[in-house]
Amino acid sequence: MLFAFVLGISAVITAAQVPVIAKAESTVTYTNVLEDLQRDSSFSKENYSEKATDYSLQIIQLAESSDKELFVYVYQPSGQLKGLVASSINISTTTNDAISYHNYKLELLNADGVFFKYKVSDFAVKDDAVRYYAITSIYRKWDKTIDPATGNDNTVTEVNYNVSKQYAFGTINGKPYVNCVDIDTIVVTDKFVGFVRYENGFTLYNSACDSHFVAFNTDKPIDKLLEADVYYTTQSYNWNWTAFIGEKETFGKKQDNYSYLKYTDKVEHTGEGWFAGTYKWDRIQTVDDFISGENRENIFHGAVLDVKVSTKLTDSALNELKGKKWVLRFTETAYSFTPDYTGTGSQYSSSTVVGDVTILRLKFETDGITYNLGTIDNKQTGGKDPSNKTDIDVSLNDTGKKLAALIMLILAIVLLAPVLPYIFKAVVWFVTLPINGIAALIKAIKRKRQ
Repeated sequence: MLFAFVLGISAVITAAQVPVIAKAESTVTYTNVLEDLQRDSSFSKENYSEKATDYSLQIIQLAESSDKELFVYVYQPSGQLKGLVASSINISTTTNDAISYHNYKLELLNADGVFFKYKVSDFAVKDDAVRYYAITSIYRKWDKTIDPATGNDNTVTEVNYNVSKQYAFGTINGKPYVNCVDIDTIVVTDKFVGFVRYENGFTLYNSACDSHFVAFNTDKPIDKLLEADVYYTTQSYNWNWTAFIGEKETFGKKQDNYSYLKYTDKVEHTGEGWFAGTYKWDRIQTVDDFISGENRENIFHGAVLDVKVSTKLTDSALNELKGKKWVLRFTETAYSFTPDYTGTGSQYSSSTVVGDVTILRLKFETDGITYNLGTIDNKQTGGKDPSNKTDIDVSLNDTGKKLAALIMLILAIVLLAPVLPYIFKAVVWFVTLPINGIAALIKAIKRKRQ
């Protein structure tokens, strides 16, 4: 059995470190993965066979070093045939109601056949008498040759493998020990990452607020979602197009981010431009509330203009939301677009790519019982286009129509000023023509009688 080694171990495996001096820089050499594992008499290499088409990651054991490093020993059945490497791991060093998961990068130290040894990056072992490591998932990079695509504009960036184990390190009667138990988790079964864009009104350049969300289902029923922890990355993105040069894209460095959401959290955004709307939403929503809330219509009444701004979700977004139950609105970023004002054909836009989205923890109520569980979820990035579309209609109100009519009259008078005397004479002649005709007729009749 895969975890029999963990449960039967009687001492902490400590990786020996041998300093090596090379080119005036201090480096560290780590012991071989198989050498470490074979320190336990219950470990048998023969229990871990190579399976060319099994691309999973299965944790065998954890180990602490005297330098407060944490190592992860992993069984990878496909061995080194595909060159697959674990990329990150979700760990909470607190337990029960206090669980708080963090996504840590993994550094490959060495490998031997199907056995791989990793170090948890940017992690320091605590000085607590008993140290807990609750692990929900371990990840590797998505591989297009073996992993299925999402079938939409989303991209899976890292594939997760369920661990759902809690390790405890400590001492009993002065002797070190490690214990491992199963923990309850909740699995995200279906997921869609996207964003809706809220225009900031009329400005010299087009700007907007992008509200990012993840819609999902789980393998456990949720009556009321109370809290959620979300990990994601942000990356600045600049685009410009110039005549005779073409398109250029520039990406910034990825940054790790965490959002801690509660069902009571509310957000409000008002744009800085003319006729800017105010948009409000909850951090945690049902899909039905999200859909109904995103069919928005704002009408702004100005002195002479009425501006109607309508936003609604696209058909493709509605299709992706179908069947899902919950939406987490976890962050907002800015968007701007500068059109060609110079006539040179140059255009520029600036935005933020939000990606690698994974849900770390969910706290929820079901049948009157509150659960606080780590989450099994992949890392996923949404598409480039908003999940909603905006229509802006500008029209004259009654005051505007009257003012427009007055302006047209004034313009007509100004334009016709040079010929107005002739027009006036023609009008007078035309008006007096019948009168003059009648007068002439009367005179003619009088002369005839005489």
